[in-house]
Amino acid sequence: MTQRHSLALALLLLVLANEATGQCFTCADAPPGTIFCDDFETTSPLTDRYFEVDSDEGDLIIVDNTGRNGGRAVRIRFQAGEVGAGGLKKSFGDAPGNYFSIHKSRADTSFDEIYWRMDVRHQPGWQGNGPAKLSRVISFVDFNWVQGVSAHLWSGGMDDKYLLMDPATGIDTDGNVKSTKYNDFSNWRWLGYKPGSTPMFDDANAGTWYCVVGHVKLNTPGQSDGVFEFWINDTLQTGSYNLNWHGDYNSDPNAKKLNAVFFENYWNDGSPIEQERYFDNLVIGSKPVTCDCKNTTDLDTDDMKLNESERGSRVLEVRYFNVLGRELTLEEIQSERLVIVITLMEHEESKTSMMLR
Repeated sequence: MTQRHSLALALLLLVLANEATGQCFTCADAPPGTIFCDDFETTSPLTDRYFEVDSDEGDLIIVDNTGRNGGRAVRIRFQAGEVGAGGLKKSFGDAPGNYFSIHKSRADTSFDEIYWRMDVRHQPGWQGNGPAKLSRVISFVDFNWVQGVSAHLWSGGMDDKYLLMDPATGIDTDGNVKSTKYNDFSNWRWLGYKPGSTPMFDDANAGTWYCVVGHVKLNTPGQSDGVFEFWINDTLQTGSYNLNWHGDYNSDPNAKKLNAVFFENYWNDGSPIEQERYFDNLVIGSKPVTCDCKNTTDLDTDDMKLNESERGSRVLEVRYFNVLGRELTLEEIQSERLVIVITLMEHEESKTSMMLR
C-alpha cells in the first residue's frame, strides 16, 4: 500500500470511528441551564457533592481509566445474588429539610421542569440483561421522604432488555397529598409505563456505553399537560405528554416541585453472578441536555487539503496512541474514546492531532 493510500485510510478510519460512537462529554462543557454536573474527574470524595452516598461497603467507588472518554467513572459491583449495589442521591432546588439540603444545588430556585443525563455501561460478559432500577426524578414534599412525584427509569420489556419509564405520583387529581412515606405504593397514582425501543440492556450489548437522557415537566395547575420522556443516544424512546402529576397542588407558591435525582443500582431479583457496571457524566439541568460532543473531533485536517502528489511526497508514517501512550492497531481505533494521531512528515517534521469522541 502506498504512503498516500495509508494516509487516506487512516483519515477515513478516524472519521468512521468518530461517526460510529461520536459521543463525549466533560463538565467543563456542560450545557446551558446545568444545575449539577459530575464527570468524576475531581479528586474530592462523592460524599462532598451528594446528600447520600451508598458505597455498598466499597462496591461503589470511583475508578481510574474506566470512564467514557478514558478518564474516571463510578464502578458498581454486584455480588452474586445481590439486590442493592449502592447508589447516589442528589438534591437541588426546594428540597425540604436539613438532610436533603446536604450539598444541595441551586437552593435559590424551584424547578417544575428538569432534564437529566447519565452514561451507563455493563462490563463485557454481563449476564441477566437489565438490573431493574436505574434512576428516578423525585419531588419530595416534606422532609419525611414523602414523594409528590416519582418518575422512574428502570429495565423492562422483553427479557428486561429495554429501558422503560414508569411515572407515579403521591398527589391526587384534586391536588391533595395522599402519600405518607417513601415508596408509598398503595397511595400512589400510576400514570402509565412505556418501554423504550433500544435494547441497551441486552447482554449482547455489554461493553457498550449508552447515554440516557430523561425529561420531566410538571403539569400546569389543574391541567393534564405534564411531560415525561426519555432518549437513548439522542434517539427519543417514548414519552407521555398529557400527565396530571399534581392536580392544582403546585398552584401554591410554597408547594414543593422537582428537587432530587437518584442514580440507582437495585436489582429486585438479584444479580446471577458477580459483575460490574459503570456510570459516567451525570448531569441535571433546567434546559435540554443532549449526548452530542461539543466538538466531535479536534483532528487536524491540513493534510486532507493537500493534493494527492503532495500527500504522497510529504507523509512518511501515521501512528495512533491512546491516552496512556500505548500504540494502537487500526482495529483498536474503533473502540477508543480518544485517539492521538502522530503523522510523521519528511525532513523530520511531525504533526500531532487528536480525535475525541
